[in-house]
Amino acid sequence: MKTIDSNKSSMRLTYMCVLIPLAVAINVVVGQIALQLKLPLYMDAIGTTILSAVMGPWVGAVSGLLSSFITALIGGNLLDTLFGLCNVSTALIVGFMVRYGKFKKWYHFAICLFLVSVFNAALGTPIGVVVYGGIQGSGLDIAVAALLATGQDLMSSRFWASLPTNLIDKGIALLITYLVLLRLPEKLKKMNSK
Repeated sequence: MKTIDSNKSSMRLTYMCVLIPLAVAINVVVGQIALQLKLPLYMDAIGTTILSAVMGPWVGAVSGLLSSFITALIGGNLLDTLFGLCNVSTALIVGFMVRYGKFKKWYHFAICLFLVSVFNAALGTPIGVVVYGGIQGSGLDIAVAALLATGQDLMSSRFWASLPTNLIDKGIALLITYLVLLRLPEKLKKMNSK
């Protein structure tokens, strides 16, 4: 005879098996569209933020790592998997803030957006400099070049160019996540629990 806890575990595992591939697909497809359009946005964390909010930080982190790995395979540069650290930081921040009820008010949203953006810029900057020499072939390169022209070094130019980009990019992802959470059935809202 199954207990309530085993039913909850079984249901959670089923949701994970369905939602992780869905989150990865959203990240990869939307991220590739942004890359092909040479947008100054990454758009590769929407699935991760939603999954982290719904299923918890560690499940979201798995989707972020898988997304980075698949994107690296598509792009043909396995060093791109290092950007998975950015997705993991996003998943942990969003997942824990939602878990502890800190994603319900506008200032919670603002704090989450600030933390996610700063961590992504801080982690992504050295990775982008090492993997691509600071230039990735995206719309962000124009801002990096403009900051380099002012006399800043490559690392700080890349950081300051990516910070506003991350604020917009992750702001879109977090807004979509917030709207999803508003519409989520109560049963699913309890999946991201301790």
